[in-house]
Amino acid sequence: MQKWFMQILTRYRGWVIFLIALPISFIFNVVQKLRNIVFRVFFANAKYHDKKVFEIQAAVKAAFEAGQKMCTARKPWKTMSLRVATFKDNCAKIPINLKDILHLDTVKQTVRVEPMVTMGEITHFLVPRGFALAVQVEMDDLTIGGLCMGVGIETSSHRYGFLFETIEAFELITADGTRLCVSRTENVELFHALPWSHGTLGFLVAVELKVVPVKAFMRLEYLPCHSQAEFCEKFNALAEAKQPVAFLEALVFSPTESVILCGEFSDGPAGASEKVNPINRWYKKWFYTHVEDFLKLGNSVEYIPLRHYFHRHTPSVFFQLKELIPFANKAWYRYLFAWLGAPKISLMKLTYTKALRREAMFKRVTQDIIVPLSDMNESLDFMHSRFSIYPMWICPVRLFNHHENEGFLYNPPASAETNHSAMYVDIGVYGIPQAVVEEKPWDMIAVSRELEAFTLSKQGYHLLYADIFMTRAEFKKMFNHALYDQMRERYHAQAAFPEVYDKVIPESWLLNIDALEKT
Repeated sequence: MQKWFMQILTRYRGWVIFLIALPISFIFNVVQKLRNIVFRVFFANAKYHDKKVFEIQAAVKAAFEAGQKMCTARKPWKTMSLRVATFKDNCAKIPINLKDILHLDTVKQTVRVEPMVTMGEITHFLVPRGFALAVQVEMDDLTIGGLCMGVGIETSSHRYGFLFETIEAFELITADGTRLCVSRTENVELFHALPWSHGTLGFLVAVELKVVPVKAFMRLEYLPCHSQAEFCEKFNALAEAKQPVAFLEALVFSPTESVILCGEFSDGPAGASEKVNPINRWYKKWFYTHVEDFLKLGNSVEYIPLRHYFHRHTPSVFFQLKELIPFANKAWYRYLFAWLGAPKISLMKLTYTKALRREAMFKRVTQDIIVPLSDMNESLDFMHSRFSIYPMWICPVRLFNHHENEGFLYNPPASAETNHSAMYVDIGVYGIPQAVVEEKPWDMIAVSRELEAFTLSKQGYHLLYADIFMTRAEFKKMFNHALYDQMRERYHAQAAFPEVYDKVIPESWLLNIDALEKT
């Protein structure tokens, strides 16, 4: 019976998502919204937060005194990574039930939140109050904790950098149960070591982030390009401008065709001839397919309601839902069923079989690399030659030089003229390689190793939510472990938490093909 059920989950993947994951996702979202309303009225306060943190401290102290390694009790399928966190099997699981927005300070322009608050909840709370995170990350279900202790990037990152550059303070429980405030002026070295640490230096229990004033609409300008040279020239100029646009990204649809998107906050159209487009209404076509239309329409401007803009790629799960539910962008589906929203990634992950996880690794690509902007042209050529997956997501990001507080990312070459920073670019590739589509031989591990070597040669970085195949030595070459290792020792994390590398490598059984064939 179990074997038959696994075969159903594997063979009829699209229908399983459509008939099971999608309606459960809708119900979950409704329940979560009701829960948030109740808790925000009665429990989202410092006293209740302190009570929960005290319980976490007690559990951490007990595990530390018992000499156990620790991790959160969050189920592996609930994470947004492709991996199933097998390292948790040998850890004491600490419940971290921290899901609330604690305080918005409109004078200081900061918001204090607990780590399991999602991006969707953040925009629902902040936008009606006239604010947004300085780096408002796209996908609804991504959590503050994951983005702050890992990495978050969005279309304002060419101005602000990664999300962690906008953090004012962390509230952390260290390995021995100590509660610390970690900020730019208090426990400074630990503050700079926490980004990219993936919860291996302590448990995050709250974080304070910068917010910025916003307006009701995003004025979005579409700039189509019809050669790679034209695209690179225009995009580089926009990213490096002394007074850049507030929001900048691009979608690359082929080696010659792309569309640059430039956004600014706006009160809305000034005249009847200007168009308002609520892009995330359920009956609308997916945003990236809408963007592709401008290759024929030419330069255009639209006004998009702000929350619609912030979550523009959520309904299509960026570009991946087309492979999971192939009919989901058809007009009949949009009008009849798209009101249910997008299936939650966590629920899709829950229905993974081993065969599907193997397919996700060896026949699909989900990768983001960060390279210097000056290397974008060569990087696009590399991505095309190895993957030929379109569209690609392009987002510039400013990396800052932290001088003596150099964190997991090496200090970039920077100067006072560039505000002690350098411009890089995120290139995201998500989908099925052309060779797999054409049923040609294709070695995912070999190609991924090539990509890692290429990225390293450009002094770039891989985002660690995706599968990596670096050795531990190569990983330590790509990422700077100096400050991280010091903080591991200082705060007793070595015996209490796994290293980052051990948390981000693929499951061991996936790399043992013979054993996998027998399951």
